[in-house]
Amino acid sequence: MSLSTGGDLTDLRYLRSADLEPLLQEETGLWRQRFDWDFQSSAGLVRRFVDQRALDGFALLERGRPVGYSYTVQDEHKGLLGDLYVSRAHWSLDREDRLLGATVEALMRTPWVRRIETQLMTLGPVHGRALPAGRCLRLFERNFMQYDLALPPLRERPSSLTRVEVEPWAERHQEPAARLIPAAYAGHIDSQINDQYRHPEGARRFLHNIVQYPGCGSFFHPGSAMAMDRATGEACALALTSLVAEDIGHITQLCVAPGRRGEGIGYELLRRALEAFRGLGCRKVSLTVTAANRGAVALYERVGFRTVHRFCAFVWEGF
Repeated sequence: MSLSTGGDLTDLRYLRSADLEPLLQEETGLWRQRFDWDFQSSAGLVRRFVDQRALDGFALLERGRPVGYSYTVQDEHKGLLGDLYVSRAHWSLDREDRLLGATVEALMRTPWVRRIETQLMTLGPVHGRALPAGRCLRLFERNFMQYDLALPPLRERPSSLTRVEVEPWAERHQEPAARLIPAAYAGHIDSQINDQYRHPEGARRFLHNIVQYPGCGSFFHPGSAMAMDRATGEACALALTSLVAEDIGHITQLCVAPGRRGEGIGYELLRRALEAFRGLGCRKVSLTVTAANRGAVALYERVGFRTVHRFCAFVWEGF
């Protein structure tokens, strides 16, 4: 598949990981510089699956050398665009658009794929550009926020815990969490971004991926917890955390049951997570939040998080 601006798109299965190594090294450096994120684990998975000829996607070639790549994963009815990156030395809006377009079109041609999701934090400016299959596309602005652990510790609020017991995350919490997540996100904008939030089956897959795979860093048990109602034993709030670098924490999930909001439980789980990272010697903690979720953004800003990067979540449906 040739590009009008020069270069070719080729199937990733024609390449070896060594062909992508300069790109992966550059991308790893960009993630560390821009997000304080160690991309090595994710790059390692790309290397492994490329060498197994098991990764769907494309590479953009200039004079036979890869200067960009993308890959996709299928999850039942859904296609996930896992990553798309073009070398800074060869970057142009046209090259990025054509790589994105080819990848989305390939997923749309996959018979069982009825929905496509992606969050591409390194993609160039989105607004004002012609994105593929625009009639099927919805965009959701998101904030990448960071908290500096040099700030004073958050004040403890014991009154937040009068009706709940906070338990460190354990395997037995998987099923209560899978019921809590769809309840917490019912009618919420984030359930439009990630359809796994809509039902327990999807939430189970989400939890499995968070705990077992390095896409959001390595799971950090000491900062992860479940708040249980003292009277009923029902799960009423959840915090999941990870390490995205040796000294950088990440809040991967923070949700509160609808009937328990306003009690300060979310604040307390967040406070405990930050203290767990502080105890490990971390410098910063990051999270992502949908910009339209103003209540959550306001909470994070009140405690000291600051938005350092803005990006979009993409959802294609109805194609």
